[in-house]
Amino acid sequence: MSETTNNSLLSFVANLTGDQYLKIEEDFGQGFVRLNVSEAERRQAKHDIQSMEDIVLEMLRNSRDAGASTIFVASTKEDNLIRKVTIIDDGNGIPTELHEKVFEPRVTSKLENVITDRYGIHGRGMALFSIKQAADEIELVFSSPGRGSVFRVQTSTGLLNERKDQSTYPTIKYRKGEPIIIRGPHNIIRTVLEFNLDNQDLTIFLGSPTEILATMYHLCAQGNDDTEGVKAQDFKIWRCVNSVKSAAMLSDVAERRLGLKISVRNAQRIVSNRVDPLSTILEALNNQAGREEPERQKIDLLKQEPLARRISQEDLSYLAKLIGDSFTAIGDKYFIEINEAADVQADKDCLKVTIKLQSKGN
Repeated sequence: MSETTNNSLLSFVANLTGDQYLKIEEDFGQGFVRLNVSEAERRQAKHDIQSMEDIVLEMLRNSRDAGASTIFVASTKEDNLIRKVTIIDDGNGIPTELHEKVFEPRVTSKLENVITDRYGIHGRGMALFSIKQAADEIELVFSSPGRGSVFRVQTSTGLLNERKDQSTYPTIKYRKGEPIIIRGPHNIIRTVLEFNLDNQDLTIFLGSPTEILATMYHLCAQGNDDTEGVKAQDFKIWRCVNSVKSAAMLSDVAERRLGLKISVRNAQRIVSNRVDPLSTILEALNNQAGREEPERQKIDLLKQEPLARRISQEDLSYLAKLIGDSFTAIGDKYFIEINEAADVQADKDCLKVTIKLQSKGN
């Protein structure tokens, strides 16, 4: 078939069905499709994933394009080697049967409503695929239509770059009432802030997993009056912490449903309102109005997770039992016995052991 004949046939199909037909290689239903290679190439992004900041940006764009109004970004670093980021949004969500498909190339829900922003065209179905290639791990922890999505990403800083300074807030000036970033490292804070300045209808929170969970818990407590009578399955996923009063249950729900690993100790601090909720990142920006040199913010994504607090409560209890059993033989030599079961508590980078004693026979 000649090229002229082939082009005529394509024109005939396009006129008959619309050019939408020519953009699709596979239709998965519920608005999700796999784009034709040529259509995906036409939507080529301006840059690939080259840093952790690029991953955060692409995840934020995905949440925005999914219709999210609120986005939580939880970030932590372990041993100065592993960066873990969890993105939680209240967007449209992804059907269960497509949870694996969305990581394949050219799979997107944006067939017609392609979005162009300062970073280029978004909607070619390559963001999650590219992140999967660049990251050590990427997991869709939860997603359901109408309830939002939870993505967790882990990278090795030795393999995927990130800015060394992850605690400095950019310097801001106001020109004609509009905030302008004039300098500062292009770290995760700046990436999220610049994105939010371009999309000021979005509410974005950025902090550690504990700070993010505390913020969700606080927002749910504020909104209890508004959510009465609403079926539980209609809640956005981040509202699953609503009315959880047990620290152990809160820790469990946070990890299983929200991809946030929180110790029971920190969960207890949240339940007892001893962890301050975050301001939105734009509110933090507004607090800088009129300052030539802004004060250092509380956001510090370079801080490490305390080593001892990685140990589960179950293992701490097991260790306490071993210590108690071992002490019995020693105590017999001095006519001493344990008054209460040994207690082991995790405190930053050390373990504190408490053994209450009494004279034997008392």
